[in-house]
Amino acid sequence: MSNAVTTTVQITFGSGDNSRAHLSAEVDKRPEGLNKGKSSFTGGEPVYVLVYKSTSVTITGKEVSAGTLHTAERQLVEVEDTLTFADKREASLSKPVSGSLDVTWFGQSLGGLTVGSDGVSVTAARSGVAVARVRYKAWASAYRISTPLQINGEKNYSLLFFVAGVAK
Repeated sequence: MSNAVTTTVQITFGSGDNSRAHLSAEVDKRPEGLNKGKSSFTGGEPVYVLVYKSTSVTITGKEVSAGTLHTAERQLVEVEDTLTFADKREASLSKPVSGSLDVTWFGQSLGGLTVGSDGVSVTAARSGVAVARVRYKAWASAYRISTPLQINGEKNYSLLFFVAGVAK
């Protein structure tokens, strides 16, 4: 594919009170998602990016290095994480949870899992060595990047999507 274009995501964190906060972004690669499973693009194609944040985070800026950024419809995304507990009670989800966790322990169970106020920190009922698969839903803000056909005469190029936020 000589016309392939890739996307890079840069994430910036900010916290005024040292509280736990989460801010992340990724190209929507879900088969049923806004990019229909695509992760490589040709110039001129729209690219959809998903931004996940804790409720304590306020987005302060969004920008792309080339092209135009548009707000798209918010997405409720199904997520599956594998949590590992190495003689401890704490673990972290990859995205802030919305609702409850569906937990499957592989081997030893450490009991119920409690999600912290940041939406990503998880505490087990007791400490131990264990692995759990968790399934949950997470809300993501979606953005569509209108990409140029070429940049400076180049059909093969990269774009940078930048999002910044601060924790309340």
